[in-house]
Amino acid sequence: MHNEKAVKGIIAEIAREVQEGIEALAQGQEPVSLAEWEGGMLELRKRVDVLMLKACALALGTGNCGSELPCECGGRLRLVGNRPKRILTLLGTLPLKRAYYHCASCGASRVPLDERLGVGKDRQSLGVKQTTLLVCALMPNGRAMDLLGELGIPHVSEKESQRIVRELGGEVVAERDREADLWRREHAAPVEEVRRRVPERLAVLMDGTMAHTDGAWHEGKVGAFYVFDERGEAVGEKGCVATFKGIEHFRALWDTEAQRWHMAEAKHVVALCDGSPWTWNTVEECCPAHTFELLDFYHAAEHLGSVASGIWGEGSERGAEWVEEQKTRLLEGRLEAFFEELGRWAKVEKYREVVEPHLGYFERNRSRLRYREALVRGYPISSGVVEAACKTIIGLREKQPGMRWRQDTAEVIAHLRCIYYSGRWSAFRRRWLHKPPRAA
Repeated sequence: MHNEKAVKGIIAEIAREVQEGIEALAQGQEPVSLAEWEGGMLELRKRVDVLMLKACALALGTGNCGSELPCECGGRLRLVGNRPKRILTLLGTLPLKRAYYHCASCGASRVPLDERLGVGKDRQSLGVKQTTLLVCALMPNGRAMDLLGELGIPHVSEKESQRIVRELGGEVVAERDREADLWRREHAAPVEEVRRRVPERLAVLMDGTMAHTDGAWHEGKVGAFYVFDERGEAVGEKGCVATFKGIEHFRALWDTEAQRWHMAEAKHVVALCDGSPWTWNTVEECCPAHTFELLDFYHAAEHLGSVASGIWGEGSERGAEWVEEQKTRLLEGRLEAFFEELGRWAKVEKYREVVEPHLGYFERNRSRLRYREALVRGYPISSGVVEAACKTIIGLREKQPGMRWRQDTAEVIAHLRCIYYSGRWSAFRRRWLHKPPRAA
């Protein structure tokens, strides 16, 4: 340990601070309330944190490796002197003094202590960066930094938080993209498995929602996975993926996520989609042959509502009754009567233009209207989970009033929110803590 005598002196000072601080609270003239005790302990912790950081900086030393070091150019890196650097950590600011080496031949420089600590040119610890990523994924950057300040957690400026999200968040996206590419090309299994056991009943879903990126409205595609019980109800954790990069990239991410859920090995797989061709094409390409495809019942009801509004007017009592009659036919498996009813209205010249598009929608998805069979088997029939995921992952963070995004930043936020709301933030954080440090 460097500066051993000075470090031991600070350790002794910390012990005195703690003892005196606790005794002062315990031996006061007036009884101390819990709130006063808590406030006193927080102030004591701040003083102790400052002393600990000072002791750590001394114990780390300067990283001095002698008067010179070999340079890659064949010349010599010569010691110039010690240069200060203040690194923000979750405990506060770590005040370092580091030996700085420079090569006169090629202009290269090295700071051995920075290399050893893995900080490079950064002025924040990985813990600070990860905390910044998390809170900025959950709320706008300015509010996120205000929240950390209110909680007494060291934090960066709003502008610096934006840089961290772009750079470190961009690395997160790139790594997840690489995982998806490796699965597609080499069938290399992804890490961070959601479940160790194969689920018996798995629901897989996908949908899209719009956000304003790069000057226009673009669709973010969202996929969701969850385990359901014999009643068709979601149980346990859920998983999701999202991207603004287009359908092929979405399929790669979605298929990789499916491997984490052992989709191919699940006994019952139910695919719930809204009827968009890209969703069913994804199911056909990525899902096992025994997948039970089902048109989301909520979207089916929406289409029936549009037909009723076109015939009887919006909000009419007769239209509402008609919709309920058709929903009952669907749930009871009486598809012939259902299609006969829609076909009858499609033949009426006055309503043909209104009814035919919806009739075509149901005809294209006829094989996916097996609601009676699904209910008997205990399968879910509604895609509410992915609808909620669209709102949670993209809507609540990226569609607030007046928000305009760069697509790369919107992509970062969507990925980070997927990690968090899939219950994987702790696993993600541990993985990054064990990544090799980046070169300076």
